Order: sequence, then structure tokens, then C-alpha cells
Amino acid sequence: MSLRLSLVSAELDAGDLQALTRDFCNTANQEDGLSVELVHEAAPTGTRSVELVQIGNLALTFLSSGAAVALINVCKSFFERSSSLEMSVEREDGKKLSIKAQNVRSDQIAKTLETVREFFGAV
Repeated sequence: MSLRLSLVSAELDAGDLQALTRDFCNTANQEDGLSVELVHEAAPTGTRSVELVQIGNLALTFLSSGAAVALINVCKSFFERSSSLEMSVEREDGKKLSIKAQNVRSDQIAKTLETVREFFGAV
């Protein structure tokens, strides 16, 4: 399964958000069954660059059945680091799921995890 993950934070400027995105990418790639890459786009005509990195965007591929659990654990650790962080995941079929840091507080975690399980289980 392939997904697109987007990170957004009102507290971070573009440079800090991209640093967080690279950190997320590196952390997630250490997990078994999960392959994560920065998303690139073609540079505008007339510029020297061939490709540009899309800030806050990652392409994820699940390589095993445990990849969804690994992704959830990585996301949770990043939510704990930034209370303003929001993650949006889009499946290949276009279905989207957005989770905000406040949805992973202890009083919200059960409902959020159930929503995430339904999202990944419905593929």
C-alpha cells in the first residue's frame, strides 16, 4: 500500500517544518516494513533546479503487515514533540485522514486509534 503523508504546523516556519519532515522520514525508515521518501516535484521552467522538494510531504510504502503499527508509533512520537502538529494521510484511492496533536491526548487516544485502524483496515 502506498500513502502520502503531509505535515503541517502553525508554529513552524518552512525551514523548521522541512527539518521536521526529514527527521520524520529518517525515523520512519528505521522501522521494519515501512519505506518513506521526500516528495519532489518538477521545478518551474527556466529555473536551474530540476526538482524541488515539497515541504512537509512524504511518500510512504507499506512493505509488510506491521507497517501500519510502525507508522502509528512514529506519528505518536512526533505528536508528543509538537502540540501544533497536524498530519494528513491520503491513500491511493483518494481517501484522506487528518489527525491533530490534540487528538492524541490521553483522553482522545482510544477514539483516534480506532479511527486510524478503520482507515488502514478499509483498504
